Amino acid sequence: MTVGPPQAAEAADGQAAGKAATAAREAAPGIFKGAPVVVRGLQGAPEYNGCHGVVTAGPWENGRYEITVDKEQGKTEPKVLALKPANFQLDTEALKDYLTMKRAEKSKREPPLQDLAVVWSKGKGLSAKALAWRTLQVPEMQDHHVLLRVEKFAFSQMTLGYLMKGFTRTFSAYHSFYEFPEEGAYRSACWGYATVVESSHPKVAVGTRLYGLVPPCRYQLQPVGGIVPAGKNGDPARVELTMEGMPFNLRRFQEMEVISTPGDEAQGGEVDGEAALLEDWRLVLKEIYTMAFYMDENLLVDTGMINSVIIACASAKTALALAYCLRMREMRYVVGLTSREHFDFVKSTDLYHEVYTYDEVDSLPNNRTIVYMDFKCDGELRQKITLRMGTNLMYNMVLGPAVFQKRMKDQVFEKRAREVLFDESSWRERRRMVAEVTKTGRNEKLKYSFPAFVERIRQHIKLRRVGSAQAFEKMYDAIYSNSSLPNEAHVCTLHEEELGSDDIWGS
Repeated sequence: MTVGPPQAAEAADGQAAGKAATAAREAAPGIFKGAPVVVRGLQGAPEYNGCHGVVTAGPWENGRYEITVDKEQGKTEPKVLALKPANFQLDTEALKDYLTMKRAEKSKREPPLQDLAVVWSKGKGLSAKALAWRTLQVPEMQDHHVLLRVEKFAFSQMTLGYLMKGFTRTFSAYHSFYEFPEEGAYRSACWGYATVVESSHPKVAVGTRLYGLVPPCRYQLQPVGGIVPAGKNGDPARVELTMEGMPFNLRRFQEMEVISTPGDEAQGGEVDGEAALLEDWRLVLKEIYTMAFYMDENLLVDTGMINSVIIACASAKTALALAYCLRMREMRYVVGLTSREHFDFVKSTDLYHEVYTYDEVDSLPNNRTIVYMDFKCDGELRQKITLRMGTNLMYNMVLGPAVFQKRMKDQVFEKRAREVLFDESSWRERRRMVAEVTKTGRNEKLKYSFPAFVERIRQHIKLRRVGSAQAFEKMYDAIYSNSSLPNEAHVCTLHEEELGSDDIWGS
């Protein structure tokens, strides 16, 4: 009989034990130390069948696991069993609780994040008295959520219009953007930039920078509904957030455009200098210009080649963008109506062929067929224009309201008889099917004409940066009371330490 060296025997025993442990793992996939299990199939000690326990060690060399069974009634110590994989299984219900607990432990922030948010109090209107500031602890991360750090956002008459629209039947969902959890408080949203600082969604990486509709706050935890990949024609990828109660025709407001990702070398790094300035102009003007471009399309499709237009609230930025779009397609006669205080500014932009004040409506030329684009939503003014133009007034489009007015009497926010209400969401669907859009390269023109509009408007409008609660309230009150200057636009942040500009309005 030949006896091998002791080392060889030990190595053989170790290999056998390793194989047994591997076989045990293969027989019990998903078993780990700490896993909750249920005992089953025991014949020698059937009283433990159905008992709940926890894997505390294993697998051993014999392929068994150490299972600590919950304390029996009347016993001071829990029972420890050495079981084969065939004699226990994962406790799925307890496993869910275990994973939830571990995720909560892992996601718990230390120190906790504090959010600062501006909200409006129900029943107090939209004046500065309705503004309220809330400091809350940012909720812990949940499955398929992202935590957005709101970098900066634009605040303008458009944002105030979103808040106002929320009180109408037609646009009530405008109060459903990022609903605030507190009873008696509500908010809408602003166009801005945000960065993903935490993510539990497998396709949204931490560090992803987004552009879209954001709430006026520092942080926002939001569920992710899906990802829209980048299009072949150059359309950027989008992250679709989930907002409760959002109707289908407003779903685009849930989509955040991906500006850059951590692995994007071409767009990585900090944004500063001229690039940061262009970002701010995009915040202020991109949505405004897109709306004006669509209004021009709607007018073109509905009225054909009519070549004369009157635009009320001519100093509003959307009205300026509309005048630019009309002149871009060689509209022969574009008239601006504005207040006496804004007359010189509107005249200086050179976007209108003629400019009149509201007091001069009776002097408007009425010898040509014309269209009225109503940003003011003032019934009294509309009646004066109708009487002045007579049968030459072919079309009246309610675009509503570019400037907020405290006096609600005679204002129109929804469609009435013999008027056309411009509905951006409906036009987005309709424009896909009309030849004036699909066969004339309008999408390309929208994309490439916006930078030219920015360069034009930068000569007349100055950016103001708002970086504190006090400055925000002062800016808001000026916009609400129509005392803000038409040659100013506002970019806000609630991270005061990052304002990084000497041009702090209201400080």
